[in-house]
Amino acid sequence: MKNYVVMIVNAVVLIVIGVYGYFTSASPTALIAPIVGVVLFLCAFPVKKENHVVTHIAVALTLLTALAFFVVGFIRGNALILIMAVISLIATILYVMDFLRRKKERDAAKTP
Repeated sequence: MKNYVVMIVNAVVLIVIGVYGYFTSASPTALIAPIVGVVLFLCAFPVKKENHVVTHIAVALTLLTALAFFVVGFIRGNALILIMAVISLIATILYVMDFLRRKKERDAAKTP
C-alpha cells in the first residue's frame, strides 16, 4: 500500500475517533488527535508527490503520536485512545516497511 494512502487512513481514524471522543467527553484535550489527523492529511499530498522531507516528518509525527497515545491510553484506561495508538503504530510499521523495500530496490538497481 502506498504511504500516502496509509497516511490518509490513519488521519481519518484520528479525526473521527478524536471528534467522537470530544463530543462524548467535552474535554479539549480530545482535540489533539483530530489536529494531528488534519496535519497528517495535509502531509499526504506532498507525500504522494514523493517529497521525502515531508514524508519523514509525517512518519516521525505518526510514531510520536502512537507512543503518546499508548502512554495516555494505558494511564487513563481509554480504549479509544489505545485504538488510535494501535492504528498509528501499524501505520508507522507500514511506512518503515515501504522505506526498506524502496532501499532494497535502489540497492538492487545499483549493482550491475
